[in-house]
Amino acid sequence: MRIRNVVVGTAVVLLLAGCDTGGGTTGTPTNTTQPTTSSSSGGEAAPEVKNPLELSAFEAAPCDTVTPEQIESFGMPGVAGKVNTSSPGASCIWLGASTPAKVAPALTILPEGTNLDSVYQNKDNGTYAVFEPVADVQGYPAVLALANDERSKGNCEITVGATAGKAILFTVQAVTGSPKFADPCAAVTEFADLAITTIKAGAK
Repeated sequence: MRIRNVVVGTAVVLLLAGCDTGGGTTGTPTNTTQPTTSSSSGGEAAPEVKNPLELSAFEAAPCDTVTPEQIESFGMPGVAGKVNTSSPGASCIWLGASTPAKVAPALTILPEGTNLDSVYQNKDNGTYAVFEPVADVQGYPAVLALANDERSKGNCEITVGATAGKAILFTVQAVTGSPKFADPCAAVTEFADLAITTIKAGAK
């Protein structure tokens, strides 16, 4: 079986400066682009997802993956998620540049066949400027795979295996002055943990 390789690099570029996204208002997210490659060469196998998540309800309503209470605990009180219909999968973004967190987290439930194997297949072919397996998120394997390393600019993303066939891409973009700017990868891991908690609990 051929595995479709997908570049899950630094994909979401948000123009946060000047966006009034606090107090429950949201802006329009930009597109999440994920170039594909036809290569099917072998590579290091991705870690197995041992307890697949049930994603169907959240694919229908991706902004339900993180509750208002969780968003407040992340430092963005009153910010509602905005569905990104231009994304390659079910996607939501929370634009909080004017909140205490000064950050915009987002997630995308990637299409079937876009999983950790898709990421690992590109590990050694120059696709990624940074490729680092990171600590599991509540038992779900995760990887830092960046086409462009923009961590010093407050940007980070991780891909978390959700099922054998699907992964979830989590991104964070912090603006200057954000308490999360210095370590955006810790911030994106924190955000992923919030979402996985909600997904494991199931749709309400």
